[in-house]
Amino acid sequence: MTICDTTLLWCPIPPGIHPNWRQWERDTVAWLESFALEDEQREKKRLQAIIAGELAGRTILSCDDPPGAQFSTDSLMWLFAFDDAYCDEGRYSHDPAAMAMLVAEMGRIAETGRTVSTSPLARALAELRSRLDVLASPAQTARWVHAMKGYLGYQVWEAAFRHTGTIPTLDEYAVARIRNGSMEVCAMTLDIAEGYEVPAAEIDRPDVRALTEMACSLVGWDNDIASYYKEHERSGDRINLVDVIADQKGSTPAEALPSAIALRDAVLARYLELRDEIEPHVGSLTWRYIGGLSAWIRGNLDWSAKHRSVPSARLPHRRRHLLA
Repeated sequence: MTICDTTLLWCPIPPGIHPNWRQWERDTVAWLESFALEDEQREKKRLQAIIAGELAGRTILSCDDPPGAQFSTDSLMWLFAFDDAYCDEGRYSHDPAAMAMLVAEMGRIAETGRTVSTSPLARALAELRSRLDVLASPAQTARWVHAMKGYLGYQVWEAAFRHTGTIPTLDEYAVARIRNGSMEVCAMTLDIAEGYEVPAAEIDRPDVRALTEMACSLVGWDNDIASYYKEHERSGDRINLVDVIADQKGSTPAEALPSAIALRDAVLARYLELRDEIEPHVGSLTWRYIGGLSAWIRGNLDWSAKHRSVPSARLPHRRRHLLA
């Protein structure tokens, strides 16, 4: 199976990376080792190969010394670890009942920061949540918990489709992709990472919420494209934008790829248009948050181009190189 890589996707958002990202990477590797997170992985050393510090560095740009940068990086590492251990290719990926029991436990840990479990992932999540008592306001913590529980809940949704061997409709998948890839958790970490707080009255505005959801969708869809070949090689998983469109159209994935790219391009164009419309109507902190969403869209592409994309020889066709 062949598919497209992220260096060929349109994105006029300028790139960037924080100069401290290598230190964040060293510290997050030490953190995962302190909790023995690899004990729950199917393959050893996969987590250290992710380079979560670089992804964090590409998405935290506007603060010289971000007070919550390590929290953000460690949160990313936890999400990768949970996904690899239990979701997609993990042990509960086809078992919605087992997944439901697991995510109920993890959801309560996210709420309270407490656990009696011996699971490395449970203990690490409790430690992350406890850090929010120092780094975040109650409102920020509530947003993070809500997003985390949304992400966890959609893992049951995915497992149910895998269990039944069915594929969601495009409408169903578009809604799910806002949350099932954990990008909403990352969005709710943006102001925590940099030590400010988006006003509640503005982050809940319909237009700001629309930008958040579009950013979540774009990051998820770009990941679908970037990791398509790898995921099929490893597990044959078909819960992704390309296969969903192919199933709906009755076409091959290669034939569905242009439609997938056209959809993500249309949403990115609308994101950029709405972002510019909003600027005069929101305060500086909300505008900073929107800048963080934009950094995530571009930063995820640049990180994926290094760590997720398939070799160009596997591509069915080439588009003009659009990442400046």
